[in-house]
Amino acid sequence: MKRTHIAIVIVLTAVLAASFLYVSDSRKSIFTERLGDMTLTRYETGEVAAQQISNMYGLKEIPLAKGYSAVYRGNKATMRIWVAEAPDHNIANDAFNAMNSMLGGSTGHEEHEYSGDVGQTDSHKSHSDAGMMNDNFTRPVKLDIMEFVKPEVYMMNANNAVNYYYFKMNYNMGRVYWIIFDSPDMGYQLSIVKQAVMDI
Repeated sequence: MKRTHIAIVIVLTAVLAASFLYVSDSRKSIFTERLGDMTLTRYETGEVAAQQISNMYGLKEIPLAKGYSAVYRGNKATMRIWVAEAPDHNIANDAFNAMNSMLGGSTGHEEHEYSGDVGQTDSHKSHSDAGMMNDNFTRPVKLDIMEFVKPEVYMMNANNAVNYYYFKMNYNMGRVYWIIFDSPDMGYQLSIVKQAVMDI
């Protein structure tokens, strides 16, 4: 009888250990443990993330096959990121372009690109004021922070927070990313966004 109990305990321990490893790996989902000095503290997939995305202006327009969300924390800020994955890259591309157009963004060269002084110069201020969608939103500005052309990263102010969004795809799927920080440090934000674009 004792051997049977020991065998059951060993089997249960092995099953629990395997389950824990599976949950740990699956919880990471598409996110890295660290971005710069920030650490992943929470993430969601499936219905929870899809529900969050369905409540977000712009992102909710992306046809959703999978949804992801995460929170990263560091000494300087908290960053929240949502990812909407469409059924295939063509659907994702069309949906992203429609969302970007709806928000007032452009893929042309008529926009002023980020020059490192957001909110500091009169020329940028007048550009932002001209691009106001309403009191809570400004027109997206395409940033020039990557050494390569794709993906194009856009920045806009929404509800008193700086928002970043961009689109990445491969041969079989496309994802739209949306990032919000609670830190006013633009240099810090941009360094983390740049790493997120490369690593997630």
